[in-house]
Amino acid sequence: MGTHHLASLLLLCALGSATGFLSAPWSPSLRRVDSCQSPVSADSLGPRLRAVVGDRFGARRGTTSPVMMKDDASEGDLSDEALAGLYKRVAKAKSTVTEVPLIVMDSMVPRQKLKFSADPQMKALIVEEGIKVFGMLAVDPVKRKVTSYGSTVEIQDEVMDGDTFTCVFVARKRFKLLGDPWKPENGSHVMSKIEYVDDMGDEETDEGADAAEKMAKIVAEADREADLALSEELEGLVDRWKGLVVSTGREREPNQIDKILMDIGDMPPADKPFDRALWVAALINPLPALGVSLEIRPAVLCSPTASNALQIVHGGLTTSIAHLDGSKPMW
Repeated sequence: MGTHHLASLLLLCALGSATGFLSAPWSPSLRRVDSCQSPVSADSLGPRLRAVVGDRFGARRGTTSPVMMKDDASEGDLSDEALAGLYKRVAKAKSTVTEVPLIVMDSMVPRQKLKFSADPQMKALIVEEGIKVFGMLAVDPVKRKVTSYGSTVEIQDEVMDGDTFTCVFVARKRFKLLGDPWKPENGSHVMSKIEYVDDMGDEETDEGADAAEKMAKIVAEADREADLALSEELEGLVDRWKGLVVSTGREREPNQIDKILMDIGDMPPADKPFDRALWVAALINPLPALGVSLEIRPAVLCSPTASNALQIVHGGLTTSIAHLDGSKPMW
């Protein structure tokens, strides 16, 4: 986890000011200690946020379960199998749905770490209000709007050195936004309901699932063998990529690859393809950036299936390898 480059980062509160939603007089910023990305203005992000959550961004709506809202049919209209599936989904929703404060910063994927220094307002959220977990979203560089998928991040290693407050974000779980964000009456931040997304690839399809989700699961099951083969292929590609980064002198600090691996740990097993895909994304799009790979983290975070995520990271690896060995430079 490097400590070289500084860049401005914005809380979602700043976006609220751009959309006219929040009345907070400040737009707290974070001084990012280890990213090579450019700062993003609140004015440019405001319309993108509306593109994700719509013009309804404002007062919090009712707390009806989003799962229940999808099923307008009465219990009498459902078969026993469908009803059992519905109950299963409701029970699952209760265990995977929670509420978190949001920030727009970076497409961190699980296992990644980001060290930053915070201004007094951000420090107040962490120290005085005791917020230790945030939902982190980013701006999709292709679609040019705030993503609806992100990772929860946990605050660690808080250090106060004079007037400077530094800490580390550690990305934990992938999630998707549910409903509209809102501003608490007595808070200076934005909250949202989120649902944790299973990345282990063991999720079952039930009768209560909607048609799109069922189809995605059917396709994923049919592709399971292909997924395993592609997942296994990533091992050789990763070894090739790491060797090229080091041998071509692309590390931006001494032993950067080793430090990245210390943060993200060992590669997950091949039979956990989505988790492995997230790990590869964390490797080739590290913090600080290496500048040798296309940004694939937003696309991986938003992937509906393991097959899709594997294809993205496979493409990211192969194009980066071709860039590094000179056979097909990207820039």
